[in-house]
Amino acid sequence: MLILRMKKNYPVLIFLLFLAIVSVFYNYDEIIFLRPQSIHKWRQSDNASLALNYYQNGMHFFSPETHNLTSDGGTSGKCCPSEIPVFYYFIALLYKLFGYHDSIFRLLNTLIFLLGIFYLFRIFRYFLTDVFWSIALALLFFTSPVLVYYGNNFLSNSSSFAFSIIGWYYFFRFAEESENKWFYVSMLLFLIAAASKVTALFSVFAIAGMYFFEITGLTQFAKGQKLFQSKIRIPASMISIVAIVGSWILFASYYNQKHGCTYFSTTIFPVWDLTGDEIVGVLEGIRNLWLEQYFHASVLVFLSIC
Repeated sequence: MLILRMKKNYPVLIFLLFLAIVSVFYNYDEIIFLRPQSIHKWRQSDNASLALNYYQNGMHFFSPETHNLTSDGGTSGKCCPSEIPVFYYFIALLYKLFGYHDSIFRLLNTLIFLLGIFYLFRIFRYFLTDVFWSIALALLFFTSPVLVYYGNNFLSNSSSFAFSIIGWYYFFRFAEESENKWFYVSMLLFLIAAASKVTALFSVFAIAGMYFFEITGLTQFAKGQKLFQSKIRIPASMISIVAIVGSWILFASYYNQKHGCTYFSTTIFPVWDLTGDEIVGVLEGIRNLWLEQYFHASVLVFLSIC
């Protein structure tokens, strides 16, 4: 029985083995014990500070603050980020259980990120069924310098990205199996992702677009039946996610105004506010500074061909 189970799960075991080997190759096992540093170290420190302040100052969820005294005329650190600080609060709870160690923050962020890569493998496995390509394509994403660097960092972006991947896995299962429970699981995961980083709402917007196209009869996603069967619960769940995240952003704006905090940005910086020269400058920055940090040129060519 054990041998049969191992044969059935050998693709998962092989992938996890490769994932562990690559993680060690990237020195994840050593980096976990480092404090915030290098690129984006100021925002890393902000996140670490938010978690530590919860731990030190009473676990008041709606009173986030940092150690940087930029609020209330330079007398407090009360400042609220645009993301819902559930992640930082949970880190503070772990500090309560195990004591304050920065490695806890990095370790949790790393585990969530690697879980996201694992679910990316599951997505490929679900659709391709080919073991080699499922493993290879999932690990290919793990060659991105940007993902590798932020994957075990103090920023919540990588965790948000991971929860989005997991959410899409369950949405695909909903689409293929017509099981509504998978839709609601995916919505819960997208909520967690958007709570960690508001840009994760794009996943919800994409699904809302699918819903709109189907109910208006512009297209059909399921054979012989509608993909979105419920006319109330499905749109209500998507609206609820946007409402929860939007409500927090409004609260964050109010909280920051109340305490005179301008440290965190709780607004948008749309492209239409830029001049033509500024837009060209951004595109030049992407081409000259960042493009190869996303993926090696050979990978970009491969993805373009695909």
